[in-house]
Amino acid sequence: MASKYRWRDSPDILARLVDANNINTWKSQEVVIKPNEAVAFIVDGRIGDIITEKIISNIGGGFARFLGEKMGVTAKDRRLLFAMTGPADISVPFEANMSSGQNVSGFVNVRVQIRTDDVPKLINYFTNNPPQLNRKTLAKILHNELTHRVINPSVAECANAEDLRNAEFQNKFEMRTEVELRPTLSTLGFTLLKAFISTNQTDSEKILALRAELDAATQTEGAHAEALMEKIAIREAATLRRIECEVNVAKAKAAGKVAVEVESELKELRKQEALWEAEHKRDSAKADLRMKESSHKTEQAMALFEQVQDRKRDRMKQQFDHQNQRMSAQNEIQMKIMEMAAENDALTPELLQEFLKQQTAQKAVDGSGIESDNNHTKANNENKCPNCSNTVKNEWKACPHCGTSL
Repeated sequence: MASKYRWRDSPDILARLVDANNINTWKSQEVVIKPNEAVAFIVDGRIGDIITEKIISNIGGGFARFLGEKMGVTAKDRRLLFAMTGPADISVPFEANMSSGQNVSGFVNVRVQIRTDDVPKLINYFTNNPPQLNRKTLAKILHNELTHRVINPSVAECANAEDLRNAEFQNKFEMRTEVELRPTLSTLGFTLLKAFISTNQTDSEKILALRAELDAATQTEGAHAEALMEKIAIREAATLRRIECEVNVAKAKAAGKVAVEVESELKELRKQEALWEAEHKRDSAKADLRMKESSHKTEQAMALFEQVQDRKRDRMKQQFDHQNQRMSAQNEIQMKIMEMAAENDALTPELLQEFLKQQTAQKAVDGSGIESDNNHTKANNENKCPNCSNTVKNEWKACPHCGTSL
């Protein structure tokens, strides 16, 4: 079964420019273009076909041959421009002052989209930037214009927090955002779909927390990480949709209209959000419990390790003290023999030489005895952990390296 090339390995990625000269590594792979995705072929600076929702597989010579037919085998500049053509939410936190001088904080959500025909405009970004565009980068691009041309002047027109929640204010804010951001967004190929401002601190914290979770998930690998990123992205989209529904309901009420469908959707979104929060708390509690259990096992293993080390130090000290006592007794006997020889005028150079020779030999025997004893003890007292293969002592009840019970 052919493996798949994944140009978008995170929900945060909006577009990526790939050098087709490196396509040789994809001969045994298939490139999948999912719904709401597109790829444009660029040959020697000219935009070629734009393909959507289509699988380019290893058929009739493979993807390399497919590229040759589409892009020309003699072309020097062959690139693939991948883009996500579905709606994307860009959240930008802010702080601003109202006309009363009171400071207010929250976030602005801008929903944008790249339409298929506008995908080639992304070249304007990639000309002088890295070959990947994500939501965080787009938020940085829009931040200054959004802050100085939209958020600050809009908030400055409000006297209090109630004005910020006013339906008329939300309508004016969305229109101002569309006018002020249109040049920048259009240059990059984006179209503004929706914009709203929220000063609810609980909602701001939720969005920031979800963004942090997604950032952390992108640092991990494997199928579990991919599923986790998708789950977080769905939760974030649902939370933003719930906030948007609340804004829309307020607009409808201000206009004297009945928004039955929106209110019904809002009710369901709130219910789903509550279920997700309960599930998240349960998962967090389980993770904390596993962490505590693992920490407890490690502490137990280290405590056992310290006990073994203490016994080892005591045993070595006893051996050392015993050896010192034995050597002191031998030295005392030898000194008495020397004194007796001196008293009887028998202390000749030959006797001194023999005495020193015997003393040196005895010290060597004593030292090798300690070393041999230690080696014998070590050989009989060590084993391998069945889990991590590190050296462990026979008397240990748990491995200090991995916590495995012995």
